[in-house]
Amino acid sequence: MFLIVHNPLSSNKKSKKTTSKMVKFFQRHSIPFLLKSTLKIENLNVFLDGHPKITDILYLGGDGSINYLVNHVDVHSIKQNIYLAKSGSGNDFIKSLLPIKQGNVTVGNAHTNLGDYKFVNGIGIGIDSLICHYVDKDEKKNKLSYFINFFRAIIKYRRRSFDVVVDGKEYHYEKSYFVVVQNGKYFGGGMKIAPFADITDDEFVAVVAHDLNNLIVQILFMTIYFGWHRFIKKRITFLKGKEIKIKTDEPYYFQTDGEIFSGVNEITVTKSTSKEFHAFRKKHFKQSIFKKFHSNK
Repeated sequence: MFLIVHNPLSSNKKSKKTTSKMVKFFQRHSIPFLLKSTLKIENLNVFLDGHPKITDILYLGGDGSINYLVNHVDVHSIKQNIYLAKSGSGNDFIKSLLPIKQGNVTVGNAHTNLGDYKFVNGIGIGIDSLICHYVDKDEKKNKLSYFINFFRAIIKYRRRSFDVVVDGKEYHYEKSYFVVVQNGKYFGGGMKIAPFADITDDEFVAVVAHDLNNLIVQILFMTIYFGWHRFIKKRITFLKGKEIKIKTDEPYYFQTDGEIFSGVNEITVTKSTSKEFHAFRKKHFKQSIFKKFHSNK
């Protein structure tokens, strides 16, 4: 039996349509399932222990929902297969998962001066977190929300210096716009910020945008969608390591998988655990999962 988990509080209409389509898909193919909202499951681990017939989980949600999953559930102890399907306003992590279909994904931990936060896609501090702050407050979220709110952020953002330490090696950057540490390749609704990142790798990729002004950074953001910013080597630095520390003098907004917190000025990123995730694709479902439930027919 499948457990389909969805988020009823999502303000994104597409998310609600996705849930409805998935339910109809399962009904049409006579696949047994149990539909539950995140509000009805107080503890997913306990819930699964009480429902031994559940063999697979379909988790419907965007980056925020997946971030909630890894921060509030002991995913490492879940024995059932976990499938992820696009739903919600941001799906950057699944965009990295789809090409490989399934993988033993690294779950990162960001230890900050405010506390610890797990993530699967990436974290950041700087103008990207300010943009996420504006997107979070945006009542009409869509695929262009990140792009549109970038122009609001460019007016307000004040460049700052960052100290970055990667596996013990120290770096200092002036006039910086952001430092992001990525597990996945994408952020901001499909911008290919870390072309070299691998969600199954134990090492993270830090991307630093430095020695920039407002004009250059606007041009820079246009190139990120295609990953072309990797050629701007004097302004964009890529660093890779298992432990990445970031420090800035003034506390600021901090984002983890697009979720926003304020008052952060120290971050240490390391691996927390790893977990097998599957990208839910209807074609793959018909080829393998369908047979699993209809092998005796």
